[in-house]
Amino acid sequence: MRSVWGIATLSVILLGSAAAEMRVWTNTSGQLIEAELTGVNAAKRAVNVRLKNGAEFEIAIDNLSPPDKAYAREHWMAMQNAPASAADGGITEASLKTLPESFRPRFAPSTRLEAIRRGGGTPEIEAAVAASLDLFKTSQNADGSWGRSNKGAMTGFVLQCFLGHGETPDSPEYGDSVVKGLMYLIELAGKNPPGIFSEKWAGRDGGGLGGAGTYEHAIATLAVGEAYVMARLGTKSLPGMRECFETAIKTIISQQTSKGAWTYGGDTIVYNPGAGSDLSLANWHFQALNVAKATGLKFEGLDPCIKKALSYIESVQTKDGGFGSALREAHYNQWSLSGGATAGHLMLTGKSTPAAKKGVKFISGFLQAEPPDWEKNCNLYCWHGYSNALFLNGGTEWTTFATRVMPQILAAQQPDGSFKHGRPDWPAGDAADATYRQALCTLILETFYR
Repeated sequence: MRSVWGIATLSVILLGSAAAEMRVWTNTSGQLIEAELTGVNAAKRAVNVRLKNGAEFEIAIDNLSPPDKAYAREHWMAMQNAPASAADGGITEASLKTLPESFRPRFAPSTRLEAIRRGGGTPEIEAAVAASLDLFKTSQNADGSWGRSNKGAMTGFVLQCFLGHGETPDSPEYGDSVVKGLMYLIELAGKNPPGIFSEKWAGRDGGGLGGAGTYEHAIATLAVGEAYVMARLGTKSLPGMRECFETAIKTIISQQTSKGAWTYGGDTIVYNPGAGSDLSLANWHFQALNVAKATGLKFEGLDPCIKKALSYIESVQTKDGGFGSALREAHYNQWSLSGGATAGHLMLTGKSTPAAKKGVKFISGFLQAEPPDWEKNCNLYCWHGYSNALFLNGGTEWTTFATRVMPQILAAQQPDGSFKHGRPDWPAGDAADATYRQALCTLILETFYR
């Protein structure tokens, strides 16, 4: 056992009265040992455990399976009730108070676990998120991006996953990955005058299939905006981050259509402010506008832009309470887009409104009639929207969704931290790409505290 596990007998002094439950640990060779966690020695990269017979051992962290690495890191910090990066990043209660309240729970294992508990989740969610982040760390491209195509969007999604877990450029575990990802986006935006986070920023032929550049821009803008908000806690300043975020928001404001939405197909750049509306595209932009508010930066035209966006959301609400086409056979309909639109209304108003209440009622009724099922209707794009809307609403609507969906996502996670492909019943809601699927699953799991 010693040669496989890297275990050495050790005399352990428990810190305080904290103790973890007895659990089965798995090493990288698949062998098992039952013990309770009693401490972590970060300098030696080892965990201290105690067997049922009282014997105490030290196990090399590198010999543990990814879920056990995650458990050791998260649970021990929770036992000590200390911020995850307090020792390395200097995060204090005073510094956390400089952040918008919605950001604060993500920085400490104890607050993340408490948010999960309150929201009807289980501690396994934290371990699953950590396993996913570990995989993202190793799957990052050499240029700092993620994914094989649409790298602006994929990098934005993955950064949202790291940032949603409180990981900043100062993070001891993931800081390098965060820095490289942000610098990729900053440099990408610097390659074109409107600062669009996509290689497909140009108009007409340069816009890409389905105006991909516009989607990429909104998704990446949210990530860079969150990083800017969280930068006030850290010590590392990334050159150009504020400037590229300001340019990104200005472009979004200037490219809004008269209806209050966004579309693509322009002559000069991929955006086309002279066209009508696209609710699917607009749903991502609502999130970018929301983080623009959270930064506290002053943007000319931001408030009118948000007001127009809210009017647009209300204009596409159906008599059923959903948002989008009331024809089920339509490509973009209320059954697929109501999550993003409802979440947008809740975010941008900061309160529950009659329009949002009707949206929540529609979503909850639909999900009751057609429960989310990984093997039947795994439309992760839609599930991500539902999770944001129902969490912002709260109540039984959220806990019902969480208890239905979270166990399915946990069951779909593979040993390496990835997620197996579910079966969608709407092709546009599918997440066939592995990076996209992993990011959406991780973001849904993080909903409790991000």
